[in-house]
Amino acid sequence: MITQSVLEKVAKLSRLGITPDEIALMTAEIEKIIEYFEQVRNINLENIQPMTHAVAINLQPRPDVIKSTKCITEQMPYIKRNYFFVPAVLE
Repeated sequence: MITQSVLEKVAKLSRLGITPDEIALMTAEIEKIIEYFEQVRNINLENIQPMTHAVAINLQPRPDVIKSTKCITEQMPYIKRNYFFVPAVLE
């Protein structure tokens, strides 16, 4: 159970500036979240298979096709002594 004193301590350790009104509101909201987690914890998952995705998908693999491309040295604007020179990004 989360109490206001626990929430105040966590807020202080986190260096959060939370007003007393916000602490009262957050205490109630965190209690609701913890109650929800308790409901989820009590779900019977004994006969449920693990999933890899939330939605069933069927990916079709692409065929491996080799495409001819230009050599990297042909695409560079300027080459000098085995170095590639490109336009400056920072000044």
